[in-house]
Amino acid sequence: MNPRNRIAIAALALLAPFASLRAQGSDPKPETRQDQPAGQGQPTKVEKLSEWPALKDTDKDRVLGLVGQFRKADPELHAAATKQLITIGEAAMPLLFQQVSDNPNNVNTQLFALFDTLLEPKHAALMARESKKQKVALRRYLVQRLCRFLDSDMLPVLASAAKDKDPETAFFAALGGLALKQKDHLPAVLAYSKNHWREVAPICAEVLPNARSNEAGSWVFEAIAKAPSADQMVGLRLARYLAVKEHTIILRGYLQAADGSVKKEAVNAMRVMHGEAPMENLSVFQAIEMAKEWLNKA
Repeated sequence: MNPRNRIAIAALALLAPFASLRAQGSDPKPETRQDQPAGQGQPTKVEKLSEWPALKDTDKDRVLGLVGQFRKADPELHAAATKQLITIGEAAMPLLFQQVSDNPNNVNTQLFALFDTLLEPKHAALMARESKKQKVALRRYLVQRLCRFLDSDMLPVLASAAKDKDPETAFFAALGGLALKQKDHLPAVLAYSKNHWREVAPICAEVLPNARSNEAGSWVFEAIAKAPSADQMVGLRLARYLAVKEHTIILRGYLQAADGSVKKEAVNAMRVMHGEAPMENLSVFQAIEMAKEWLNKA
Protein backbone atom coordinates (compact mmCIF):
# COMPACT_ATOMS: atom_id res chain seq x y z
CA MET A 1 0.00 0.00 0.00
CA ASN A 2 1.18 3.50 -0.80
CA PRO A 3 2.66 5.13 2.39
CA ARG A 4 0.46 8.16 1.94
CA ASN A 5 -2.64 5.98 1.88
CA ARG A 6 -1.51 4.15 5.03
CA ILE A 7 -1.19 7.53 6.77
CA ALA A 8 -4.61 8.60 5.53
CA ILE A 9 -6.35 5.43 6.65
CA ALA A 10 -4.66 5.51 10.06
CA ALA A 11 -5.64 9.13 10.51
CA LEU A 12 -9.23 8.42 9.59
CA ALA A 13 -9.32 5.77 12.29
CA LEU A 14 -8.10 8.34 14.79
CA LEU A 15 -10.79 10.79 13.72
CA ALA A 16 -13.64 8.29 13.89
CA PRO A 17 -14.32 8.85 17.61
CA PHE A 18 -14.64 12.60 17.02
CA ALA A 19 -17.28 12.03 14.33
CA SER A 20 -19.13 9.58 16.58
CA LEU A 21 -19.21 12.01 19.48
CA ARG A 22 -20.45 14.81 17.24
CA ALA A 23 -23.18 12.60 15.80
CA GLN A 24 -24.35 11.73 19.33
CA GLY A 25 -24.39 15.37 20.40
CA SER A 26 -21.57 14.80 22.93
CA ASP A 27 -19.48 17.72 21.80
CA PRO A 28 -20.41 20.61 24.14
CA LYS A 29 -19.01 23.26 21.82
CA PRO A 30 -20.64 23.45 18.37
CA GLU A 31 -17.98 23.86 15.72
CA THR A 32 -17.69 27.30 14.18
CA ARG A 33 -17.51 27.22 10.40
CA GLN A 34 -13.91 28.03 9.55
CA ASP A 35 -14.76 30.24 6.57
CA GLN A 36 -16.83 32.68 8.59
CA PRO A 37 -16.36 34.93 11.60
CA ALA A 38 -16.71 33.42 15.04
CA GLY A 39 -20.24 33.67 16.30
CA GLN A 40 -21.93 33.35 12.89
CA GLY A 41 -24.22 30.34 13.20
CA GLN A 42 -25.98 27.98 10.87
CA PRO A 43 -28.86 29.17 8.65
CA THR A 44 -31.89 30.14 10.73
CA LYS A 45 -35.12 28.25 10.10
CA VAL A 46 -37.81 30.44 8.59
CA GLU A 47 -41.54 29.97 8.32
CA LYS A 48 -42.36 29.04 4.75
CA LEU A 49 -45.23 30.35 2.68
CA SER A 50 -47.77 27.79 1.46
CA GLU A 51 -49.18 30.02 -1.27
CA TRP A 52 -48.06 32.97 -3.33
CA PRO A 53 -49.78 36.28 -2.59
CA ALA A 54 -52.54 37.03 -5.08
CA LEU A 55 -51.57 39.13 -8.08
CA LYS A 56 -54.01 41.92 -8.85
CA ASP A 57 -55.83 41.47 -12.17
CA THR A 58 -54.69 44.93 -13.18
CA ASP A 59 -51.06 43.88 -12.72
CA LYS A 60 -51.13 40.78 -14.92
CA ASP A 61 -50.84 42.59 -18.24
CA ARG A 62 -48.39 44.99 -16.65
CA VAL A 63 -46.09 42.12 -15.63
CA LEU A 64 -46.14 40.64 -19.14
CA GLY A 65 -45.45 44.05 -20.65
CA LEU A 66 -42.48 44.60 -18.36
CA VAL A 67 -41.05 41.18 -19.23
CA GLY A 68 -41.39 42.23 -22.87
CA GLN A 69 -38.99 45.08 -22.12
CA PHE A 70 -36.29 42.49 -21.45
CA ARG A 71 -36.44 41.51 -25.13
CA LYS A 72 -35.26 44.94 -26.21
CA ALA A 73 -31.58 45.79 -26.61
CA ASP A 74 -31.55 48.83 -24.32
CA PRO A 75 -30.08 47.95 -20.85
CA GLU A 76 -31.82 50.99 -19.38
CA LEU A 77 -35.19 49.48 -20.30
CA HIS A 78 -34.11 46.24 -18.59
CA ALA A 79 -33.19 48.12 -15.43
CA ALA A 80 -36.44 50.07 -15.40
CA ALA A 81 -38.53 46.92 -15.94
CA THR A 82 -36.66 45.10 -13.19
CA LYS A 83 -37.28 47.94 -10.77
CA GLN A 84 -41.01 47.94 -11.47
CA LEU A 85 -41.27 44.16 -11.21
CA ILE A 86 -39.52 44.27 -7.84
CA THR A 87 -42.13 46.80 -6.74
CA ILE A 88 -44.93 44.44 -7.77
CA GLY A 89 -43.09 41.79 -5.78
CA GLU A 90 -43.52 38.10 -5.02
CA ALA A 91 -47.14 38.01 -6.19
CA ALA A 92 -45.81 38.14 -9.74
CA MET A 93 -43.68 35.00 -9.36
CA PRO A 94 -46.13 32.38 -10.74
CA LEU A 95 -46.57 34.45 -13.89
CA LEU A 96 -42.85 35.17 -14.11
CA PHE A 97 -42.00 31.46 -13.82
CA GLN A 98 -44.10 30.90 -16.94
CA GLN A 99 -41.86 33.28 -18.90
CA VAL A 100 -38.76 31.13 -18.43
CA SER A 101 -38.00 29.27 -21.63
CA ASP A 102 -35.79 26.44 -22.86
CA ASN A 103 -35.70 28.02 -26.32
CA PRO A 104 -32.47 29.79 -27.35
CA ASN A 105 -34.37 33.06 -27.83
CA ASN A 106 -35.21 33.80 -24.21
CA VAL A 107 -34.90 36.37 -21.45
CA ASN A 108 -33.83 33.88 -18.79
CA THR A 109 -30.76 35.89 -17.78
CA GLN A 110 -32.85 38.93 -16.89
CA LEU A 111 -35.55 36.83 -15.23
CA PHE A 112 -33.09 34.89 -13.09
CA ALA A 113 -31.43 38.11 -11.93
CA LEU A 114 -34.89 39.32 -10.90
CA PHE A 115 -35.61 36.01 -9.15
CA ASP A 116 -32.39 36.37 -7.20
CA THR A 117 -33.87 39.51 -5.67
CA LEU A 118 -37.46 38.33 -5.15
CA LEU A 119 -36.99 34.77 -3.92
CA GLU A 120 -36.13 34.17 -0.29
CA PRO A 121 -35.90 31.12 2.01
CA LYS A 122 -39.54 31.63 3.01
CA HIS A 123 -40.45 30.74 -0.59
CA ALA A 124 -38.62 27.38 -0.50
CA ALA A 125 -41.72 25.17 -0.41
CA LEU A 126 -43.31 27.10 -3.27
CA MET A 127 -40.09 26.88 -5.28
CA ALA A 128 -39.92 23.14 -4.61
CA ARG A 129 -43.36 22.81 -6.17
CA GLU A 130 -42.20 24.65 -9.28
CA SER A 131 -38.96 22.66 -9.49
CA LYS A 132 -40.90 19.67 -10.81
CA LYS A 133 -41.99 21.50 -13.96
CA GLN A 134 -40.90 20.40 -17.44
CA LYS A 135 -38.73 23.39 -18.28
CA VAL A 136 -35.10 22.42 -17.75
CA ALA A 137 -33.91 26.01 -17.32
CA LEU A 138 -36.49 26.65 -14.60
CA ARG A 139 -35.73 23.40 -12.73
CA ARG A 140 -32.01 24.08 -12.91
CA TYR A 141 -32.38 27.61 -11.55
CA LEU A 142 -34.74 26.66 -8.73
CA VAL A 143 -32.70 23.69 -7.55
CA GLN A 144 -29.49 25.71 -7.39
CA ARG A 145 -31.32 28.36 -5.34
CA LEU A 146 -32.71 25.70 -3.01
CA CYS A 147 -29.17 24.35 -2.69
CA ARG A 148 -28.04 27.77 -1.53
CA PHE A 149 -30.78 28.04 1.10
CA LEU A 150 -29.16 25.23 3.15
CA ASP A 151 -32.57 24.21 4.44
CA SER A 152 -32.81 20.68 5.82
CA ASP A 153 -36.57 20.72 5.19
CA MET A 154 -35.70 20.60 1.49
CA LEU A 155 -33.72 17.35 1.72
CA PRO A 156 -36.52 15.22 0.19
CA VAL A 157 -36.80 17.71 -2.68
CA LEU A 158 -33.05 17.67 -3.25
CA ALA A 159 -32.94 13.87 -3.11
CA SER A 160 -35.57 13.71 -5.83
CA ALA A 161 -33.88 16.39 -7.94
CA ALA A 162 -30.56 14.54 -7.67
CA LYS A 163 -32.08 12.03 -10.10
CA ASP A 164 -32.96 14.72 -12.64
CA LYS A 165 -32.12 13.90 -16.25
CA ASP A 166 -30.38 17.26 -16.56
CA PRO A 167 -26.82 16.73 -15.21
CA GLU A 168 -26.46 20.29 -13.94
CA THR A 169 -29.74 20.19 -12.04
CA ALA A 170 -28.80 16.83 -10.55
CA PHE A 171 -25.44 18.25 -9.46
CA PHE A 172 -26.98 21.25 -7.69
CA ALA A 173 -29.32 18.90 -5.86
CA ALA A 174 -26.49 16.58 -4.82
CA LEU A 175 -24.38 19.53 -3.73
CA GLY A 176 -27.23 20.84 -1.60
CA GLY A 177 -27.59 17.43 -0.01
CA LEU A 178 -23.88 17.18 0.71
CA ALA A 179 -23.89 20.69 2.19
CA LEU A 180 -26.57 19.40 4.56
CA LYS A 181 -24.25 16.51 5.55
CA GLN A 182 -25.85 13.74 3.49
CA LYS A 183 -22.96 11.40 2.68
CA ASP A 184 -24.77 9.56 -0.12
CA HIS A 185 -24.52 12.67 -2.33
CA LEU A 186 -20.71 12.80 -2.18
CA PRO A 187 -20.01 10.48 -5.17
CA ALA A 188 -22.19 12.58 -7.50
CA VAL A 189 -20.56 15.82 -6.36
CA LEU A 190 -17.09 14.34 -6.86
CA ALA A 191 -17.96 13.02 -10.31
CA TYR A 192 -19.48 16.25 -11.63
CA SER A 193 -16.86 18.51 -10.05
CA LYS A 194 -14.09 16.51 -11.71
CA ASN A 195 -15.04 17.83 -15.16
CA HIS A 196 -16.66 21.16 -14.24
CA TRP A 197 -14.60 22.58 -11.39
CA ARG A 198 -14.17 26.08 -12.81
CA GLU A 199 -17.92 26.47 -13.17
CA VAL A 200 -18.90 24.97 -9.82
CA ALA A 201 -16.06 26.19 -7.61
CA PRO A 202 -17.91 29.37 -6.50
CA ILE A 203 -21.07 27.58 -5.35
CA CYS A 204 -19.02 24.84 -3.69
CA ALA A 205 -17.15 27.52 -1.75
CA GLU A 206 -20.47 29.11 -0.81
CA VAL A 207 -22.43 26.12 0.47
CA LEU A 208 -20.08 23.30 1.46
CA PRO A 209 -18.65 25.04 4.57
CA ASN A 210 -22.08 24.50 6.10
CA ALA A 211 -21.05 20.82 6.42
CA ARG A 212 -17.44 21.43 7.52
CA SER A 213 -16.73 18.86 10.24
CA ASN A 214 -14.60 15.89 11.23
CA GLU A 215 -17.34 13.70 9.84
CA ALA A 216 -17.79 15.25 6.39
CA GLY A 217 -14.09 15.84 5.87
CA SER A 218 -13.39 12.20 6.65
CA TRP A 219 -15.94 11.10 4.04
CA VAL A 220 -13.88 12.83 1.37
CA PHE A 221 -10.56 11.41 2.51
CA GLU A 222 -12.05 7.93 2.71
CA ALA A 223 -13.35 8.29 -0.85
CA ILE A 224 -10.00 9.30 -2.34
CA ALA A 225 -7.51 7.32 -0.20
CA LYS A 226 -6.93 4.68 -2.88
CA ALA A 227 -8.10 6.71 -5.90
CA PRO A 228 -6.11 7.83 -8.97
CA SER A 229 -4.44 11.23 -8.84
CA ALA A 230 -7.19 12.92 -10.87
CA ASP A 231 -9.81 11.82 -8.33
CA GLN A 232 -7.61 12.81 -5.41
CA MET A 233 -7.34 16.29 -6.91
CA VAL A 234 -11.09 16.81 -6.98
CA GLY A 235 -11.48 15.33 -3.50
CA LEU A 236 -8.91 17.76 -2.15
CA ARG A 237 -10.81 20.61 -3.78
CA LEU A 238 -13.92 19.64 -1.82
CA ALA A 239 -11.79 19.11 1.29
CA ARG A 240 -10.98 22.83 1.20
CA TYR A 241 -14.51 23.41 2.47
CA LEU A 242 -15.30 20.20 4.36
CA ALA A 243 -12.11 19.34 6.23
CA VAL A 244 -11.14 20.65 9.66
CA LYS A 245 -7.72 21.23 11.15
CA GLU A 246 -7.74 17.77 12.73
CA HIS A 247 -7.40 16.46 9.15
CA THR A 248 -3.98 18.09 8.83
CA ILE A 249 -2.28 14.77 9.50
CA ILE A 250 -3.93 13.39 6.35
CA LEU A 251 -3.17 16.48 4.29
CA ARG A 252 0.51 16.20 5.21
CA GLY A 253 0.60 13.00 3.16
CA TYR A 254 -0.86 14.77 0.14
CA LEU A 255 1.55 17.70 0.57
CA GLN A 256 4.31 15.14 -0.01
CA ALA A 257 2.67 13.58 -3.08
CA ALA A 258 4.86 12.83 -6.07
CA ASP A 259 2.16 14.17 -8.40
CA GLY A 260 2.51 17.96 -8.58
CA SER A 261 -1.19 18.48 -9.27
CA VAL A 262 -2.16 16.59 -6.12
CA LYS A 263 0.42 18.57 -4.16
CA LYS A 264 -1.08 21.82 -5.49
CA GLU A 265 -4.59 20.84 -4.38
CA ALA A 266 -3.30 19.87 -0.95
CA VAL A 267 -1.68 23.30 -0.67
CA ASN A 268 -4.99 24.97 -1.56
CA ALA A 269 -6.87 22.83 0.93
CA MET A 270 -4.46 23.96 3.65
CA ARG A 271 -4.78 27.58 2.57
CA VAL A 272 -8.57 27.63 2.70
CA MET A 273 -8.69 25.73 6.00
CA HIS A 274 -6.48 28.44 7.47
CA GLY A 275 -8.54 31.34 6.13
CA GLU A 276 -6.58 32.07 2.96
CA ALA A 277 -7.88 32.18 -0.60
CA PRO A 278 -7.05 29.28 -2.93
CA MET A 279 -4.54 29.88 -5.72
CA GLU A 280 -5.91 28.07 -8.76
CA ASN A 281 -2.99 28.91 -11.03
CA LEU A 282 -0.11 27.67 -8.88
CA SER A 283 2.88 26.50 -10.91
CA VAL A 284 4.55 23.20 -10.07
CA PHE A 285 7.51 25.08 -8.58
CA GLN A 286 5.24 27.25 -6.42
CA ALA A 287 3.31 24.20 -5.26
CA ILE A 288 6.52 22.45 -4.22
CA GLU A 289 7.77 25.46 -2.26
CA MET A 290 4.42 26.17 -0.61
CA ALA A 291 3.99 22.50 0.29
CA LYS A 292 7.32 22.66 2.14
CA GLU A 293 6.14 25.76 3.99
CA TRP A 294 2.88 24.10 5.06
CA LEU A 295 4.72 20.97 6.17
CA ASN A 296 6.86 23.13 8.44
CA LYS A 297 3.79 24.93 9.83
CA ALA A 298 1.51 21.92 10.26
